[in-house]
Amino acid sequence: MPTSQRLLTSLALTATALGALTLTACGTQGAGGRAAAAAVTASPSPRMLSGEALERHPDPVVRAQAIAIRITNTCAPGTAMELPPVPEVDTVAETVAPPAAGEPPVPEEPPVPAGEPLEFPSDMPPPPGPEATVSFDEVPLNAVDRCAADAYADRVRAAFAGGAPADEAALRKTLTGLDHLPDTVHRMPGDGPLRVRVDLRDLSPNDNLALEVTATATGVRVDAFGAPLPGGPDITGIVRERS
Repeated sequence: MPTSQRLLTSLALTATALGALTLTACGTQGAGGRAAAAAVTASPSPRMLSGEALERHPDPVVRAQAIAIRITNTCAPGTAMELPPVPEVDTVAETVAPPAAGEPPVPEEPPVPAGEPLEFPSDMPPPPGPEATVSFDEVPLNAVDRCAADAYADRVRAAFAGGAPADEAALRKTLTGLDHLPDTVHRMPGDGPLRVRVDLRDLSPNDNLALEVTATATGVRVDAFGAPLPGGPDITGIVRERS
């Protein structure tokens, strides 16, 4: 099963953004034909991280992606593209050299005019039109999804092995401590036990994975389910077959 195109795109953007901080950029040609001086350097030379070390990277997005890659490749070896080595964020310093005497300053990139349409990759599907039907129904998980779901659920259950969360804040703190990004954790409305849904669609093998975490007397119950593709309803609005 092919890896989520959005996961691959996200990985590429993250790697580019972090890796670009260590590149040296040449200046543009000035009026006199000489290159205007501009450099982006790292000082000191950053320690490059790869493999399991990325799961301890200072950037929470990198950690979440690294965990998703490991889980996906455990369930379906070779499916997810590995993150390239990237520097530790806190060891990268950006400096720009001033222009040489007599040279004009390096021109800045002109801003994109407001209202100008952005160009998207040719292989990206078009956004749904206003007439598109949005599904609120749970979708099935295939074998790879289910394997990934079990791995994520095991991590959550282990984190609450010592007892139930005292409140929503404690539940969120533990989930974010497991490198679930804060904006992926959503409180479910209504009365009853404390319950949140963790939206993993951007990191799941097939764009559908989500977790429902419910506080119990002794810990938490974790149920995995399939949600429609991103761009559809909010994760709290998905109607599960067995809610």
